[in-house]
Parts: sequence; structure tokens; C-alpha cells
Amino acid sequence: MTAAAWCPAQRVQVPEYNGAYGAAPQTFAPPAVGAATPMYGAPLAGPGFDPYSTPGVGLPPASTPYTAAPPVSPYAPYGGAPAYPPAPAAPYGATPYGATPYGTVPPYPAASPSDAGASPFAWEQGTYGFETADGGTLEFQKFLQELSFEHTYLYGDHSFDALELHRFEMSSTVALPLAGNIKSPLLITPGFAFNWFEGPVTVPTMTSSGADLPPRVYDAYLDLAWYPPPSPMFGAELGVRTGVWTDFQEVNSDSVRVLGRGLAKVRVSPTLELLVGAVYLDRLRVKLLPAGGFHLRPNDVWDLYMVFPNPKIRRRLAPYGTVDWVWFVAGEYGGGSWTVQRLTGPDRVDYNDVRVSTGFEWENQRQVSGHFEIGVVFDRELIYQSDDPYRFAPDTTIMLRGGVDF
Repeated sequence: MTAAAWCPAQRVQVPEYNGAYGAAPQTFAPPAVGAATPMYGAPLAGPGFDPYSTPGVGLPPASTPYTAAPPVSPYAPYGGAPAYPPAPAAPYGATPYGATPYGTVPPYPAASPSDAGASPFAWEQGTYGFETADGGTLEFQKFLQELSFEHTYLYGDHSFDALELHRFEMSSTVALPLAGNIKSPLLITPGFAFNWFEGPVTVPTMTSSGADLPPRVYDAYLDLAWYPPPSPMFGAELGVRTGVWTDFQEVNSDSVRVLGRGLAKVRVSPTLELLVGAVYLDRLRVKLLPAGGFHLRPNDVWDLYMVFPNPKIRRRLAPYGTVDWVWFVAGEYGGGSWTVQRLTGPDRVDYNDVRVSTGFEWENQRQVSGHFEIGVVFDRELIYQSDDPYRFAPDTTIMLRGGVDF
């Protein structure tokens, strides 16, 4: 039940080598004495060198016209080989949003959500780039941006003030270019979530019938997100989500909710953005939350998204094999709201909490990514529309969460 992270959809990395950490230098054997230096376009020779299997390394066709000698590669000190430095890494945090809006992170702009979506990486927007014969590049928008699955577990010890929760959420995000602009498409995310409750164990009193909950509630929603860039200095992050939140035993007008988020963005430097806005949660007690802060990306290693109510700090780690890793620490305002059928009749209940977690995000060369984390959940509360009881406070607990994105 993560009240969603600010990221509405995941940016999908272009399926090509990006040299984020640099390519391992190739070793070339020096030419034999008297042998001719290989001409540009001629096949390179050397022990173990295969230009067709080494990422980022290769030669253009021999027919390619050149009027000047190519630069000498720093990795081929014995002459002739052209220079092929690794492609520059995409700027860390290229996504316009690095957290989620309705209370759970994601993310990347992920994390995972109860009231919103999330995403783990912020590499490149979901576009493909193709080189043309004249050396230019054509870009195409990827329609299916992401298919996500996530499970969240809040531990309960079965005591009278414990509330255990299992939440499984699945969603998919597609992109539709607006006005022909593939850099800021309309992101459409349908999703569905199952929420299983165990507890709380309460006893009716003279003034209350107890804080009972149904065993299951559901989220069925459609999320729309758009990040228009009016100019290089100004931008915005806009989104709306609507759907049905209920146990499907009690469905009424309160089951249909409209959630929203909107932030204005000002770029004060190439690495720093300021954000200010609000998040509309449409819950019983918490209707509107202010949102704001700064997003700092000083280099390709650190990404500091210090925006309330879902701050997140990421640090890129060295890759392990073919998998890129990111360590993160995050905070979020979690929870949700549902119409339910209780022992005493129809009602509506809010669950709110605050979460602090740490974990890892990963992505392989096939653009399959995921995350897993552990955290502490505190300031938990159940609020009933009937005021029966007015408020119930479950005890502090731990959270385990993991997900995979395709």
C-alpha cells in the first residue's frame, strides 16, 4: 500500500552499450617488423580481438570515404587503429521525476506505489536511436515503456495492536507522443493491486465496536502523467490518477477517487532543479500535501531527489558482470483509502504511515530492472469515516519490498 512514488513510469534504456563505466581497454599486438600498418577500414589483427563481439568497438565499412587519417586510438599505441572511445553515459537521473507522487517510491520516477507508480532507474527516456547512412540519428518512441510487478510486506506479530499487510501490484506503462514530441510523451499506466490485511485484533467496548478490517481490498486505477518542457529553464511534472478503491463488497461513490500531482520546475544550473507544487491524495484526513524541494545531480554517481513527500538519494555502484547497481535510501508517505464492508456495516477506511528504507536497484543489458529494500514503518494509523473508532494506531513495524520491471 505504498501511497505511490512520484515516478509514474520507468524510463527504458536504449538497448545498446552506453559505456557508463568505460570499456575495458583492448590489447593489440604490435605489427611485425616490416609489416604494413593496417589501413583505416582494414580488419584489425590481434590475439583474442573480435570486432563483432566487443561492445562499442568496430570499424566502419571499407568503402566509407575519408579525406584525412583517423585519430590514433589511445588503446592502440602501436599505430593504425582508429580511436573508438566509449559512448558517453546518459546523465544520471535523466527522468523528469525521481520518486512517486502518492506515497511510495517506485521509481525511479517507481518505486512502487499504492496510490501511484514508481521506477528504479533514471537513464534515458524510452526511445530508440538508429544511425543513418549519412551519420545522423533517427529517434523513435518506444510504445510499451514498462511492465512492472512489485510485492510489499509489512510484518505483524499478531498482537492486539499489530497490522500485517501484503500488497501485490502489477502495472504497465505506454507512451503516446504529444504534438509529435517524443521527448515528453503522455504516459498512460493502468494498474491493479491486491492488499491482504491480517489484524488488528480488537475487542468491542462500550464506545466502539473495534477496528476491524476486511481480509482484502483492491486498487484498480488508470494513471496519466506528462512532463512538458516549455523551455530549457522551466518545466512541469503533471499527473492525474482515477479508479476504484474498494473491497468489492461495498462499492459506492466514495469508491471512485481522483488523485493528482503537479509541480513546477526551475533549472538554476545544469545539475540543480528546484521544484514546488502539491499532491492531492483524496483521503479522509489528508486531502492535500504540499510538495517541493530540489533535485541535484552533481555527477554520474550521485542523484539527490530531495523533494517532499518522497525524497530519495541514489548512488551508482560499480557494475557486477553485466548488471548495473544503484544503492539508495528513501522516505515516503504511504497508505491508501478504500470503501469496505465491516461487521457493523458499510464504511470507508484510510491507512496512513511514514516509511524510511534502504536497498538496491539493478538493471541488466536487456533492460530488465528491479529493486529490493528493507525499511522501518512508523506513525501508522487507521482512520474510519464512521468514527467507530475515530482512530486506531498499529505498532511500528518493518517493511520488505521487491519488484521487477520489464
